This record gives sequence, C-alpha cells and structure tokens, in this order.
Amino acid sequence: MKKIIYLLLCTMLYSNAYAQTSKEKVLEMIKIMQADQIINQMMDQMIPMMQQQIKSSLKTEDQKQKLEKINAIIIEESKQYTKDIINGSMVTIYAKYFNTEDIDALIAFYKTDVGQKFIKLTPTITTELMQKIMQDEVPKFQQRIVNRMKEIGI
Repeated sequence: MKKIIYLLLCTMLYSNAYAQTSKEKVLEMIKIMQADQIINQMMDQMIPMMQQQIKSSLKTEDQKQKLEKINAIIIEESKQYTKDIINGSMVTIYAKYFNTEDIDALIAFYKTDVGQKFIKLTPTITTELMQKIMQDEVPKFQQRIVNRMKEIGI
C-alpha cells in the first residue's frame, strides 16, 4: 500500500513539474515571438476607441467630470486584461496543441535569424494578404456563388 501511495505521489509531483515547465516554456516562446507586444499594440489601438465610446455615453455633468478617472481605469484594466490573456488563454491554447518538444523546437526556430524575420514580417504579410483577398479573391468567390445560384434558378 505504501508503494502505491508513493507511486501516486511521485506521479502527481512529476505531472505538476511537467505542467509548470510547459507553462514556462510557452511563456518563453510567447516572449520570443513578441506576441505579448502584439497584444499590447492591439490594446493600445483599442483604448482610444473605448475611451471615446464611454465619453459619448456620459450623460450627466458629474459623470463627465469623472472622465479622467474613467480613462485611468480603462488603461489599468487593459494592462491587466493583456496579462491575463498572455498568462492564461494563450498559454492554455498553445499547451493544448503543442507538447514540450514542439515548444522547444518553436523557441529554437524563433531565435534564428529566419524566425526573427518571420516575426517581423508577419504583420506586413498578414495585412497584404488580407488586402489581396478582399480586393481580388472575395469578388471572385461572390461571383462564383451568384453564377451557381443562377444555374439552379435562383
């Protein structure tokens, strides 16, 4: 019985150590990928929009006088929100799809010159791709649907 308890305890300790290592590895990868910076940039772009929406929703003079405090709250909560995403959802999702060996390989890749180039160019490539899709591909897609609807008499 003591051996069984000992084995269970060792298994639990090993599992916890593995999970912690995995989280640390994922956080290392996120940092190398600069995903935290990308999320921070997104939030920095969203904050003025949120502030404007709240400002336009303020009705009373008392509410309007508290605008500066409201803006400070928005900034403070946005920073916490970003930390929560990075340390929570991002880690959980990456850990769901990548094992420790995968994360190690990704870290190694992102540390290379090509990996850093990939990180640097991804936003540019994504923007260019989305523009190309919207300008060229979506109209073709829509036209094919229209043509096929005509074929069936709609």
